[in-house]
Amino acid sequence: MSVGLGPSEVNHVTVDASAAKHRVSSCINCGKCTWGCPVSHKIGEFSPRKVVEEYLGSGNLPRDKGLWECMTCGMCTELCSSGVKFHEFVREARPSLRNTLVPETTHSDVFRIIQNVSSLSYIKPRTNTWMTPDLRIDPDSSTLLFVGCTPYFDVVFKHMRNDLLEIPRSSIRLLNNMGINPRLLEHERCCGHDAYWLGDEDAFRKLAEANLRAIEATGANEVVAFCPECYTALKDLYPRYFGHLDFEVKSLTAMVGEAVKYQKISLCDSGRTLTYQDPCRLSRHSGIVQEPRDILRGIGRLIDMPRSGVMSACCGTSCWVNCNASTKEWQMDRLKEAEDTGADCLVTACPKCLIHFSCALYEHSSQNLGSMISISDIHVLALGGFRNPWTTGE
Repeated sequence: MSVGLGPSEVNHVTVDASAAKHRVSSCINCGKCTWGCPVSHKIGEFSPRKVVEEYLGSGNLPRDKGLWECMTCGMCTELCSSGVKFHEFVREARPSLRNTLVPETTHSDVFRIIQNVSSLSYIKPRTNTWMTPDLRIDPDSSTLLFVGCTPYFDVVFKHMRNDLLEIPRSSIRLLNNMGINPRLLEHERCCGHDAYWLGDEDAFRKLAEANLRAIEATGANEVVAFCPECYTALKDLYPRYFGHLDFEVKSLTAMVGEAVKYQKISLCDSGRTLTYQDPCRLSRHSGIVQEPRDILRGIGRLIDMPRSGVMSACCGTSCWVNCNASTKEWQMDRLKEAEDTGADCLVTACPKCLIHFSCALYEHSSQNLGSMISISDIHVLALGGFRNPWTTGE
């Protein structure tokens, strides 16, 4: 593989070429996309169907913030019986839109700043400061755990969750308990997921190239990601830009779920009642639906929400943009849906879902929702369910 020479098909495309590639002209105006779109239900006048109608009628896309409000969750594409990939169509329209209308970022734009700084080749981000003595890693391992931005999330959101670093720690412990002592990158960077979906092609390429060079230097033949966004970036986006990868990309959630299913590991029933938030990138984008449920059924009673699996509702915010009263209302509605199942814990496999729902509860504590339901990461929860933790099997 030659890093830096991506396939020509990923170069910036015209709107017409993108529309043809994603079957926009196949739209039959049924409105299923708008019916399923979280933004259409809560925010302004945005509607996938209206965007397509305007393009088919005039050959142009709306030049307003609507295309930034799209969460690219993929629900519209999942529902479309004509095969229109609307969320991909929006993504390819964003690079040109950035020149005239930028997205409304949150948290003082700190995550875009972190992304851009860490994309600089001469920057060597500090990593592994979150490690604890019990974690077993091997600098010569053929398996690499990709940690990504989670340590940065801990810095920004420690005021409302002081356990975010338990996600990478639990990930290593899970691998240890499955007989794997992984290696880590010397300098961890963002995977580039947000840059890609916000149309910042330059930042995405720089981050991807830096990560690919770092991974290749380790000689690892297997890269494991606990974050669904890192997983899809590494598995789907990097090959799209740089061709075949010399390593296999795996989801830790899927690995643990498969180990439970085939009885390679055994979990203890905690007696808890759980419900599960399917991350968009793990369910609709990657088809990993059953594996997390195999984990949760091993440690408690699982009751799915009405909107679950590939039809699960998005957590309400994407790429740290457009977080506002409407998205918080969407998140609180989703938390009420989780509470109505009778579960005492809402579990998710995505650090961002965990943060967004925790933030909604933090800012709306007066609604008394959260006194009954907690929010947990599936990897942290799974670790607590091991029958014989800290023993490495063969």
